[in-house]
Amino acid sequence: MAGDVLIDRSADVLTLTVSNPTRRNALTMKMYATIERECLDAAADPRLRAVVLRGAAGHFAGGTDINDLRDITTGELGVQYEHEMRRVQQALLDLRVPVIAVVQGICVGGGLVYAALSDIVLCTPDARFGSPIARTIGNTLSATALARLYALLGRRLTTRLLMTGSLIDAETARDAGLVTEIVSSDNLPAAVERTIDAIRHCAPESIASFKELERRLDHAAAEIPVDDIYRRVYGSADFAEGVRAFLNKRTPRFGGPPDPH
Repeated sequence: MAGDVLIDRSADVLTLTVSNPTRRNALTMKMYATIERECLDAAADPRLRAVVLRGAAGHFAGGTDINDLRDITTGELGVQYEHEMRRVQQALLDLRVPVIAVVQGICVGGGLVYAALSDIVLCTPDARFGSPIARTIGNTLSATALARLYALLGRRLTTRLLMTGSLIDAETARDAGLVTEIVSSDNLPAAVERTIDAIRHCAPESIASFKELERRLDHAAAEIPVDDIYRRVYGSADFAEGVRAFLNKRTPRFGGPPDPH
């Protein structure tokens, strides 16, 4: 079955649950579109006090579902794909209320980006964070995501994660600044409710001002030219090889030159 985003609106809290359990909650284009639509609606709702992002079946979220990546066969299609990713990220950034990421298990690729774009990250001890795309698929990240990771994890740790394809554990992520708090699975529901309750006691306009100032800071990263980079990466022989290898469940053989077409 194709993945989905489960939507729950309870009082003044919107919860979005990424659900694609057979693929460790990999995100399809349909799921991205649902997240974007729900965030746009939430941004226009003055009654809302918080948005919670979480994953189903013991994991937070992975990267883009390989079945959608296989449709990117040229550099120009890669540019279009990254522009779509940017719209979803922007919808998340434009929210006037705090975004709480509740992370269990795997948090990689797009999942790592959404955790980095969240305001508060609660995770369980089994959480693992990273973006091993250079080792698996051969694609890239947005400038906004990279800037956030630099700010939260630091440039050196971010570089190690991206350039070696490695993952970090919950304690490393917390000590670096990506994770707000590590909570046991049993105590996670209470920790989420405690966080939301604290938000409810704060002035909505103050919170909105913090979010807007942060959004303007992120906007600077989004303005740098990037399409030439996307075009080169997604049009390369390495990206095509990464997708083929993933589908065939083998280790990719990277090192090919860019596809001249």
